[in-house]
Amino acid sequence: MPILEWINFGKVSAERDDLLGNYFYDNGVLKSVLESPSSFLVLGRKGAGKTAVFKHLSTKKNDFVGRDNILVSLSFEDYNWNIHSLLINSGKAESMLYKQSWRFVILIECIKAFYTWYEENKKKAPKHLTAAHRLLEKLFDSPIPSIYQIVGRKLLSLSALSLPKIGADIEDGDFGGISADAGSITFDQLQGDPSLQDHLSQNIENLIDYFDRTLAIDLHERPKIFICFDRVDEAWDDVSYETSKKVIAGLITASDSICTQYAGAIRPIVFLREDIFDVLSINDSNKLREDCGALLNWERASLQNLILKRVNYHGQLQNKPAIADIDSLFDKEEMRQRAKPSSYIFKRTMMRPRDAISLLSRVVDAMRDSARDPFAEAPAQPSEKLEVEAIYAAEPGYSEWLKKELLDEWKVQKPIIEDLFNAIQNAGSTNFTKEQLHAELVKTELGKSVTAADMSSNLRFLFDNSIIGFKVGESTQWRYKCFYPSQGFLEADEYKVHDGLVRALNLKEPRDREG
Repeated sequence: MPILEWINFGKVSAERDDLLGNYFYDNGVLKSVLESPSSFLVLGRKGAGKTAVFKHLSTKKNDFVGRDNILVSLSFEDYNWNIHSLLINSGKAESMLYKQSWRFVILIECIKAFYTWYEENKKKAPKHLTAAHRLLEKLFDSPIPSIYQIVGRKLLSLSALSLPKIGADIEDGDFGGISADAGSITFDQLQGDPSLQDHLSQNIENLIDYFDRTLAIDLHERPKIFICFDRVDEAWDDVSYETSKKVIAGLITASDSICTQYAGAIRPIVFLREDIFDVLSINDSNKLREDCGALLNWERASLQNLILKRVNYHGQLQNKPAIADIDSLFDKEEMRQRAKPSSYIFKRTMMRPRDAISLLSRVVDAMRDSARDPFAEAPAQPSEKLEVEAIYAAEPGYSEWLKKELLDEWKVQKPIIEDLFNAIQNAGSTNFTKEQLHAELVKTELGKSVTAADMSSNLRFLFDNSIIGFKVGESTQWRYKCFYPSQGFLEADEYKVHDGLVRALNLKEPRDREG
């Protein structure tokens, strides 16, 4: 069977890939974070596969957290982020502003999940947990709505409730003094009325205190609970950047606090882009990264296994024999300059699944375009292998895609990235010096005020994101962060642009320029 009739590398985006569960490849990051009671962060670059890991954890819960424990998956693609701004305590440090609003979200999810666990296991829930669940029903409706609904108009109504400091009467289930109908409060009304905001904030504080005391009772007699957060960067754009930084920092500090307070019995797990974590204003952020996080990194072997698992899934549907390595997919063992197809492809990725899938899918598209060429003198003959020449044809489109991915990743928190790309492109060569890049950068809009002293910071940024590499000592090997993760930045006499970006930036090798 011709390879174009069955080959498929899957979707670039995990959230759009309905077949992901059939060929997900686990590189061990989940095991790493779940085995450490203090860990609650899964960090990775854009395209590293965080959402794929989140989806896999959600669907294979028993394999990772155990049949007897609880997993709650929260994906924030459609969420009212603005509500958090009404729940802040302005007297606290910036990194702590949104901590309480996230504690409120997490504790509500715990009350709901524990109560449901007792029901599903046909057990009678403890009196204190039943009372807390009844209070949530009284406040927000029965059955208790999703957190996406609660953090919206239902939460706003708390600003008009007469909610006393919760004492023994409420803890015993006496809600007579609480009205379920507090009237309709709009976001704009609450935003413009400090007294309503204070009332809402105080009610939230009281509820958090009550839920904390409730959950602390017989804590270790219940199953562990894991609350997983994905796509918390949905509001990460030019307009909401400053607020988003504070909201996400609040989630991190709340998760850290709850992990410590409940000694791992309640475990928030946050899936977050590494570049976003790096710009958050959080005390001891380096310590959190080292002690409480796992980095979603890929090596050549694990990335190849991910690709092969996808290819072989589709191949087996057509009774094709298993493919043992990527090179065996191609019609030639070597490309120009004697590079193996797999080496050529991986050198143009940043060792992220999204990159490899994008480039390989474009190779298939290039072959299909060739087969449909209306001006070809003779129709292309069906092939059982991918053509190495199609890699070259796919490269320009892939290179442009990779550039756009990097701009999407950094244009909000590091807008100078666009001018850095323009400066590199205007320099015209894959290789350049610090002085050459600076000379071109000052010609751009944001680069006008960049001093020579600022260039070290810009070069470090480019290196940390694998846009450029350098040689170390007498080595002839160019070192890029994506291929050598432990390599720190060093000032160098010369830098080189990543191979995956050369075509998009229209760069020439030094020998080509001389010719």
